Amino acid sequence: MSTIARRGFISAFALAIFLVPGTALGASKPIEQFHDHFTDSFSTELCGLQVDAVIVVSDNFFVYEGDAFKDASSVRITYTNPDNGNSVLVSSAGTVSGTATVDEAAGTITFVNTYTGLPEKIQTANGSVLTRDAGVITLSDTFDLETGEFLSRDVSVSGPHPEADADFELFCETLVSALA
Repeated sequence: MSTIARRGFISAFALAIFLVPGTALGASKPIEQFHDHFTDSFSTELCGLQVDAVIVVSDNFFVYEGDAFKDASSVRITYTNPDNGNSVLVSSAGTVSGTATVDEAAGTITFVNTYTGLPEKIQTANGSVLTRDAGVITLSDTFDLETGEFLSRDVSVSGPHPEADADFELFCETLVSALA
């Protein structure tokens, strides 16, 4: 998923978490539900390359009482190098659920996000799969409450997650190699 898309999802998760106070996900019906489906195109710099992008998103976002959310989505982004016409398709489909826990004594907030399904698949325009993450992956990210500074990340995986195994650097390596 592109940096732009990741920032958008992270912003949505953080907003949902701060909008509501605390129970467990799924313990009750959602208090709010959002659905969106859109297609957009844009040009941007990604991983040091200038690319043209077409994105198709279908998203169902649920906010629960408490500090919990669930986001069921499907995202398909086609990146094309305008200089040579090479293209890759980056897709994800599945569910992301998350919570936030504040530790006032430590002055931290920890976001726990669990991705179930297909967090990321990168393939060529003709369909050859270059890399594929699938299964369950949970990221626990801790930040300083006062400064917002990132402090630590714990990762728990079940299934193949080469992106996580590569410390989240595989995306750019794969994209640059396929589009160059």
